[in-house]
This record gives sequence, structure tokens and C-alpha cells, in this order.
Amino acid sequence: MRPYFEYLTGIDFKEETRSKLASYVMANLNLFERSGSKPTTKYGKYDWNWFLPRDHMPRELMDEIGNKFKIPVTYEILGQSQYTDGKIHVDRIVEGIPPRISLFNFPIYPLDPSLFGPTRFWKLAEGSYIDYDNATFDMQAEVDYTKRLPVIFNLQEYHNAVNMRDDHRFNAQFTTDLSFDEVVKLYDSGDLFEE
Repeated sequence: MRPYFEYLTGIDFKEETRSKLASYVMANLNLFERSGSKPTTKYGKYDWNWFLPRDHMPRELMDEIGNKFKIPVTYEILGQSQYTDGKIHVDRIVEGIPPRISLFNFPIYPLDPSLFGPTRFWKLAEGSYIDYDNATFDMQAEVDYTKRLPVIFNLQEYHNAVNMRDDHRFNAQFTTDLSFDEVVKLYDSGDLFEE
């Protein structure tokens, strides 16, 4: 798991809240912005993400978790289209957008965790990211959502989302500009969130 991700215990949405979030997302797909990446011939052949704009964020539902963090976090809802095999990437820091260095991930749709595709973490083994289709990546770890636990992601390691089914995949997320090491140190010491 570490240094790629860490499962979280002691914090999660109530099932009623998760269900309300899932219903909100699926009833408001028209509010989402979408982005994709150029098709590739190797890793991550299809990549189409859904981002909920901040002015449509269901803050009253997200606050159930967001208000528990002892560090500043930014709210997000992010999803993938059907049959997404996401491009392997490291999150960039983009001016004007809250930094996505580490992320707290709470799966919300589908409600059945056995249907929720994994997030995979990779190591660039050969070549360069610029020459993506000729590079070689080795999978290092995979998040198992059937554990029914939220997850801390290290977004500065190579990763991708996988949703190889005929339905969407959505997460409620909280991002921070703290490094993964800083976040897990706070988690290990009990200083990350209020229980």
C-alpha cells in the first residue's frame, strides 16, 4: 500500500448520506464537466472523467466528512464513464486550481463495492512519460474497494482509474496540498480528523 495509498478507518459517510450523494450525482449528470485524454495504444486506452463544478457541489452532504478534517481540504466529486481504462498519470499542479497532492477518496457510486473498479498505482520502469506508448509501467498496488474503506491517495505517484463496466463510477473526494507522507503521519498519530 504505502507509499501509494493507505486505507482509512474511523471516518466514512453514513450509508444514508452515501445513498443521497449517489442519487444527487446520477440525477445531475448534466451538471458535470468532462475531460478526456488522447487515445493511446498501450496503457489506459480510454479515459473520460466527470468533474462536478464547485457551484453545484452538495456541500451539506459532503460536510458530514469535510468538517471532520483537522487540515484544510477542498471538496470534489469525480467520476469515470463506462468502460474507462484511465491513462496512467501523476496529478499536475495547475494555477488557479486547488493543489491535488494527496486525496481522500470515498466511493459513492455504485453503492455495491463489488462493482466498483480499482484504482491502480504504477512505477515507470523504462522509457519516459513523454513517449507514453513506448514506456513500460509496472503495477505496484491496487485499491480493493470491496473492503468498504475510504482511501488516502498519493497523487504524486503514477496511478489510473479503471471502470470496465456499463455504468458510471463516482467518488466524493477531499484534496489537500500536504504530501502523502505528511498526511499519513497525521493519520497514524490520530491528528488527521475528528472521530
